[in-house]
Amino acid sequence: MNTKQKTAFCLNLLIFVSVAFSTTAMLTGFNFMGGSGVLSASNWLAFRYFTVDSNVLAGLVSLFYIIYMLTPAGKKSERLPKAMYILKLAATTGVTLTMMVTVFFLAPRSATTYWDLFMNSNLFMHLLTPLFCIITFVFFEAADKPSFALSPAGVIPMVLYASFYIPNIFLHLENGKTSYNYDWYGFLFAGVNTVWIVVPLILLLTWVFAICLWGFNRLCNSKR
Repeated sequence: MNTKQKTAFCLNLLIFVSVAFSTTAMLTGFNFMGGSGVLSASNWLAFRYFTVDSNVLAGLVSLFYIIYMLTPAGKKSERLPKAMYILKLAATTGVTLTMMVTVFFLAPRSATTYWDLFMNSNLFMHLLTPLFCIITFVFFEAADKPSFALSPAGVIPMVLYASFYIPNIFLHLENGKTSYNYDWYGFLFAGVNTVWIVVPLILLLTWVFAICLWGFNRLCNSKR
């Protein structure tokens, strides 16, 4: 492995440890920064949050990367195979969306304080792990001229999540209005009819993040 690959290996190990710790902390209710429990659940209900799902995906993909880099093929290759690149793009886009939505939408609208969404396990899930993933993917994970056609892969995790999240909201309407117990992100706070605007907007935003990550990855890892 060259220096860039060794750095990527260490960063992926950091991502995996970060995800393992934060997920375990959330599931067990371990609060190391006080008692804030905003957008968290100390049981398997935690997996209803895209935050948790996207972080777990990022952790698993990093584990796959670590295993691959320890194989003879991984040690010899200076570029990611297409399948690994697609997984990396999808996972990094997912946690990027998580971080950006938290920073610019959820935290400003918090019923408590802005920083409550960056407490305990959410410090890792909403901020640190996404930053680790972005830095690793953009600067250290080279692929062989990845095609722009691969960029929609970054939207797949959000599409899968939306296929669960949106129907779940409509199955639990209360007098024609959304319930916080099911629209926990508050995306349809302006009314159920906004679903036709909100969902396409979120998917488009996700694709924009994927395109940016694809572009910066290609720019920073192109051969001189």
